[in-house]
Amino acid sequence: MRRATGLAVVALLAAGCAPVGVEVRGELPPCPEVRQIAVEELAAHTDCSLTGSTLVFPDGRRFEVGPANGSSSTTDEPGLEWGATSWGRDGTAAWRRTDEGVTFWGPRAAVDQEILLWSRDLD
Repeated sequence: MRRATGLAVVALLAAGCAPVGVEVRGELPPCPEVRQIAVEELAAHTDCSLTGSTLVFPDGRRFEVGPANGSSSTTDEPGLEWGATSWGRDGTAAWRRTDEGVTFWGPRAAVDQEILLWSRDLD
């Protein structure tokens, strides 16, 4: 788990745009079965694509992983948003944004790509 503060580039994520330097590197083969995975265990899942699997966040919220090169998020209350991004062979990064900042989970390469995406300026 990594924690970052401040930035919310949700519009960029929702639009599916990736700024320079952020890229999906290849694809993983499909997992043989759809799974439920705690986000704290996400870093260990790097051998197959988690598309269709459900991520379970520490607060019990659930999120279904979409296909590579796509990210999405959801929210049901002000100041809280969570989601995931499939980064191809780098794995899947999950994140939760609150008023205090953003927390990331997943394999190091996927989390690094997600942090890079969130850090890019929209202008």
